[in-house]
Amino acid sequence: MVTYQPDALVLENLRRLLRQVPAVIVVDNGSVGESAKVVEAAGSLAGVELIRNGSNLGIATALNVGIREALRAGCQWVATFDQDSSISDGYFEELFRAYHACPAPEKVGMVVPGKCSPQAAAPAPVTVSVDSLFSYTPAAITSGSLTKAGVFPAAGMYDEGLFIDFVDVDFCLQLRKNGFKILKAKRAVLNHELGTKETRNLLGLKISFRSHSTWRHYYMMRNRILLYRRYFTVFPMWVCCEAGLICYDFTKIICLEDKTAVRLRTVCKGIGDGLRGITGRHADFPK
Repeated sequence: MVTYQPDALVLENLRRLLRQVPAVIVVDNGSVGESAKVVEAAGSLAGVELIRNGSNLGIATALNVGIREALRAGCQWVATFDQDSSISDGYFEELFRAYHACPAPEKVGMVVPGKCSPQAAAPAPVTVSVDSLFSYTPAAITSGSLTKAGVFPAAGMYDEGLFIDFVDVDFCLQLRKNGFKILKAKRAVLNHELGTKETRNLLGLKISFRSHSTWRHYYMMRNRILLYRRYFTVFPMWVCCEAGLICYDFTKIICLEDKTAVRLRTVCKGIGDGLRGITGRHADFPK
């Protein structure tokens, strides 16, 4: 689990995890103030190993630090979580249930939850067919995913140059490029918030959307351009479909979000840096 300026809710999320796994590695990306006290409290929980990076090195670097520690400990599978994600009862049972039910588990590199939303409810415990246990997906978020340890030597680690945003998509595309499949366990539920939910009135209509901080817009746009350049010849259909979302993002910023001019400048800066192949943490944005 990667943490950065967490609130006390992370302690309950960790306790939920520890009821289903024997140990959790917490990698903190330089939390300070009251959040640092929360991180210390997390490190004092039985079964938690705390690693403190000292500064915000980015989500990819923090993930790699934790994964390497898990691999050194001999783990055959590595689960990754955001600090604000919590799992339902029987979460890992459902992941492995789907894995063992699929026709070619040796080709599966990652197992991910079938449902991911705030306060998502677990499906009722009923008898289900094998086909209803799993499906395949082209990509998934990092939080809640279960990755086979053997894929890292072949597919590599998370790209630290991306810093944050599209780190998970890049890793999934690397898995697929190296012949691995991403399996979705349809009955596994992850409670996770993708951005802050906001509602605006537009021409008399109430429209709900997920918003992000201004600096996150930079990384989201820059990194998607970097990935277009990286995977256009390998996954041209994914690039074309994903590129269509750029129009949606511009429309959302112009019509729904505040600080429109600042956000548009940030997005355009991200596009420019992506076209130039610039990676890493941008000096103008929060550490």
